Formats: sequence, C-alpha cells, structure tokens
Amino acid sequence: MGEKKNPDYSASAVNLTNPIDALNYLKNLHSFKVELDEVETAITMATPMELLTKRAKLQNDIENIMGGIKVVIDNQGSYQDTELGLYAVKQLKRTKLYSATNFESCFPEYAAAVLTKSINVPVLEGLIKGNLLSEEGLRRAHIIEDKESFAYIIK
Repeated sequence: MGEKKNPDYSASAVNLTNPIDALNYLKNLHSFKVELDEVETAITMATPMELLTKRAKLQNDIENIMGGIKVVIDNQGSYQDTELGLYAVKQLKRTKLYSATNFESCFPEYAAAVLTKSINVPVLEGLIKGNLLSEEGLRRAHIIEDKESFAYIIK
C-alpha cells in the first residue's frame, strides 16, 4: 500500500504565498507539540509537579504560537509545504444564500414551483440547468448571494 499523500489546499486557501514567517512558526509549533507529547507520556508514567508545570508551559507556548501563525496568515498570507506536510492555511468556504422575497418579485411565474417558505433549491437549480433562469441573473437580482466563512488549518 502506498504512503498517504499530504493534502493540497491550493484551491481553497486564501492568499497562499508561503511566507517564511509562517514556516518559522510552524517549525516551532511542531517542536513544541513533539515535546508536549513526550511530556504527556512521562505524565502517564508518573505525575511529578515539575512535569505538570512543564506541560502547562508547553500548552501555553503552543497556544501563543497558534495565535502568531493566525496573525501571519492574516497579514502575509497562507503557507503550505505538501512535501513536509506543514500547513498554515486560511481556508475559504462560500455558501450560497437565496432570497425568496426577491425571487418572488422578479420571477412570479416560477414562485409557486420554487418557493415553499424558503426557496426550493433543487427546483431552482433545475430551472437554471434547463436554461429557464441564469445564476448570473439571480445574483444580479440578489436572489443568490454568497456567504463566506473561514477556517484555519494549522498542522
């Protein structure tokens, strides 16, 4: 069986510029996580105060690094190295929003088929696919709009 390939976020990453600052943060993050895993293993064996203190410090360091990575992503762009499996990516998710009120006023002849209490999306998509309506026209009429949200992928 083949080796699992690292994901490539090129299609959905926001401003993928691979800034060196993101790489530096990612290296520190991975170093802290490896060290934290070692401390967690040692804690399982015994729980001296020294290890509990070190674990809390490493968890705090990781939290601070994650915050720094997000600042770099927002200010300089996303980073990915698929060979090494290092990612500091701000990913865009876009969802269509439909306006039943605008649809009814612009296309009253289809309103009964498309609208229930909200837009019947499969029927509307059928009208678009059948070239009875166009998505561009629906967007101009503010019947379809995009809702954007972001997720950070840091590993």
